[in-house]
Amino acid sequence: MIVTISREYGAGGLVVADGVARELGYELMTDDLPAVVAARLGTSTEEIAARVDSDSSISERMLSDLGAATPEVVSVGSSRTGADFDEDVRRQIEETIRERARAGDVVILGRLGNALLAGFPKLLRVFLTAARPWRIARLTETFGFTPEEAAREVERKDAARRKISKERYAFTWGDPRNYDLVVDTSRFGIDGTVDLVTAAARAAGA
Repeated sequence: MIVTISREYGAGGLVVADGVARELGYELMTDDLPAVVAARLGTSTEEIAARVDSDSSISERMLSDLGAATPEVVSVGSSRTGADFDEDVRRQIEETIRERARAGDVVILGRLGNALLAGFPKLLRVFLTAARPWRIARLTETFGFTPEEAAREVERKDAARRKISKERYAFTWGDPRNYDLVVDTSRFGIDGTVDLVTAAARAAGA
């Protein structure tokens, strides 16, 4: 079974994905992705991670969604830049996800996995939403943002995810028709959301 979890920023995606993976006994694919991509490209994890949180290229936005659990410190001194490197990163991200998905029993955090794996057998596509005030409160508590900073991050992150889905995959991010299960984490809570997604995965894999 493959579970992809997409989410609005601040909706608790990482903690829900981790909880679902633990309940199902599946591997969680998220933070290790930059290291895998770096190894395949023959570069360092730091060089990849330095590009994570910038909106200036497609590969950086993809890595930010799939490989970053928390905000990263961005280095401006990355030695490999340009369209060729961006394309290499994109290609390796996609291949890494597909390879792992073929083995099954995995929870993949990030909408790119959801778009890439559309049509795979035994695939459960989940989208997490939450009330904006709940997301802002969670971000201020988790990362120490001010409410104003949290609100700006919500707008920026969601806009980037929406943009890359449309530009790269002609895929409408957040449209319920593109998911098998949509859950409001602000209504059901983290534990309740984990329970709902876990039950859906078990039912879909039966």
